[in-house]
Amino acid sequence: MDEKLLTIARLRAQGEERPERRAGENGDLQRLRRGIYADAGEWQTANLDERYAIRIAAAAARLEGLPVFSHESALRLLGLPSLRPWPEKVHILCERRSGGRSQLDVIRHCLGFEAAEVLQVGRHLVTSPARTALDIALARSFPEGVVVADHVFRNYAGARQDFAEMLELTGPRARGVRKAASVLRFADERSESPGESWSRVVIAELGFRPPELQSEIRHRGRFIGRVDFEWTDRAIVGEFDGEWKYRSAELRAGRTAEQVVVEEKDRENRIRRVRADVVRWTWADLRDRRRLEALLGHAGVPRIAL
Repeated sequence: MDEKLLTIARLRAQGEERPERRAGENGDLQRLRRGIYADAGEWQTANLDERYAIRIAAAAARLEGLPVFSHESALRLLGLPSLRPWPEKVHILCERRSGGRSQLDVIRHCLGFEAAEVLQVGRHLVTSPARTALDIALARSFPEGVVVADHVFRNYAGARQDFAEMLELTGPRARGVRKAASVLRFADERSESPGESWSRVVIAELGFRPPELQSEIRHRGRFIGRVDFEWTDRAIVGEFDGEWKYRSAELRAGRTAEQVVVEEKDRENRIRRVRADVVRWTWADLRDRRRLEALLGHAGVPRIAL
């Protein structure tokens, strides 16, 4: 993303005497931070993911030394999922009691580097996946922590143990430590998407019994399909429908979105022949949990006995 940045020095080298004047309301430059700009037209057409990558690059260009990016900035650089939209602020890690002060666009987390394995991603330094998962679990909501931990534990060998060891070093009085411990206990590497991870959290918070994950449906020895969730004693199947399987060219594997929809419907019909019910829900149902509660309750999903 460095090629997207336009510095004062670069603009003056191109003959601009006062390039900052081009960053006004109707100008063709977008000011990112002092002395760094982006093309206003490109900025307006960029999505949130692209904008955040540019903000990270802009911060790295002006911060002293080699900053270690953390929290949401680490999520973006590592390609890890986030439940919330990318922020406008960039997050970096610094030494304990360093006295570093946060700025308008940079938040400094003075947590120390004692347990922080640091990786290089492109030109940037970033906290390791396990440390990033711990930082999110400590500082963000329980669902956000679970979404990241599920993904990291699934995709990085030894990450669960690394998370546990760093949590132990954090100390019992640290802010968010009890929540992070709950994330560690609840996280399950069998969850295959952020939607499935958040679904598990909402299902638990609504008081329903935890389902089996990635359950294989068979009938008379013949494999029919693998489903996201199953309450086996009630023969109820649950499926999170995040629409990613229809939009992702990689997951469609050469098929059109319409073909994927038809195949999914055929698969569901086969499952319905051998199971009592199939419940499907979306992101909207997770945001309004009353809708998911109604769907699961109507299907007869059992609740935890009090």
